[in-house]
Amino acid sequence: MDSHAEGNPQRTVHIIVMGVSGCGKTTLAQRISEKTGWPLQEADDLHPSSTMEILKDGKLPSDDVRKAWLHKVRAWIEEQAQQGKNSVTACTALRREHRDILTGAADNGGEPSPNGTVFFVHLYGTEPVLAERMAQRIGTDLPRELLAAQLNDLQRLFPDEKGIRLDVRRDPDDLLDDALSAAKFAQRAYGAPAGSDSSGPDS
Repeated sequence: MDSHAEGNPQRTVHIIVMGVSGCGKTTLAQRISEKTGWPLQEADDLHPSSTMEILKDGKLPSDDVRKAWLHKVRAWIEEQAQQGKNSVTACTALRREHRDILTGAADNGGEPSPNGTVFFVHLYGTEPVLAERMAQRIGTDLPRELLAAQLNDLQRLFPDEKGIRLDVRRDPDDLLDDALSAAKFAQRAYGAPAGSDSSGPDS
């Protein structure tokens, strides 16, 4: 499935699967990408090694460090938009000011960038549920303390932010179905006009 939105940056849609450690955002983002054919970015891959060491200590990087990282993520989204491509990103996106960087609003007078629409899929859960999920993950060395710090820092989506919230306790296939439905809604509402040849999620 082609990932282009008629080559028009303003018609592109960019799904950001967000949430704290252990919520499953990477897995869901990967599955959305597989279903849609949209390019995928794991935001953690854009962290410098020094930041990863801070996270492994159970601490949050400074705000300046996080903002510099988020601007890298935004640059990748802009690159996809300029190529007329929709995209999927897995990113913590904990605070409103962080999400404003991802939407381009931080650099556009508080208004989201006209180059594409960012739509958030927030995977949420209680600390015990998320901690159990973290403990079951293979290949992660992030401590429980990091989860507590992230939950303390997390701000829920504001009413004027485009997105949905999904409970991590639900069946993974149901989460995927709802995320794909949200992506389809976002594309119809903010992306390429109905009846165009641009791609979108299949049901």
